[in-house]
Amino acid sequence: MQDISVFHDLFIMEVTNNHRGSVKRGLEIINSFAKVVHTNNIRKAAIKFQFRNVKDFIHNNYRSRTDIRYVQRILESQLTKEEFSILLNAVRESGCIPMATPFDEESVAWCVILIFLS
Repeated sequence: MQDISVFHDLFIMEVTNNHRGSVKRGLEIINSFAKVVHTNNIRKAAIKFQFRNVKDFIHNNYRSRTDIRYVQRILESQLTKEEFSILLNAVRESGCIPMATPFDEESVAWCVILIFLS
């Protein structure tokens, strides 16, 4: 049986795509989360992102659709690996744990590289 004690008292705060494709906005969110963590003496906190390969995630026939707000939101929230690295480093510097939900195989590889190996 796997030890799941790592999750005991773990608070997870979601950035998801609320950065809206802006590193500046992402850093503001991270700083706000870190302030909550430190102000409330939270022992373990993770700040979570979503990784997805947008070119494969949204079918080409839907990319130009403006009537589906989620398509536009996902398209507008793309970050490069370098931009994600900046955000993930800010999470680490805040004393929180970086975490991500990958939506495809390429994003699983991103998780390994950006979260575990960097």
